[in-house]
Amino acid sequence: MGGIGKTQICLKFVEKMAGRFSHVFWIDASSEDNIAVALKGLCSHPDAKAAGISASSNSALIWIASLQGELAAGV
Repeated sequence: MGGIGKTQICLKFVEKMAGRFSHVFWIDASSEDNIAVALKGLCSHPDAKAAGISASSNSALIWIASLQGELAAGV
């Protein structure tokens, strides 16, 4: 489904709604391995490090869930 404007729609959404979210994460969801790598990569985000999470996909998901009160958006 390449070339139908999915990324442009996401970019427009983030642009219009940016003030409503504390964080926006871009995750390559083309495979389970890519998702796991991207989530582990989030563990190096300064805010994640400050929260003291370990470098695992599960820890990243727990951290993202903790941002719910801050209105985090997963894109």
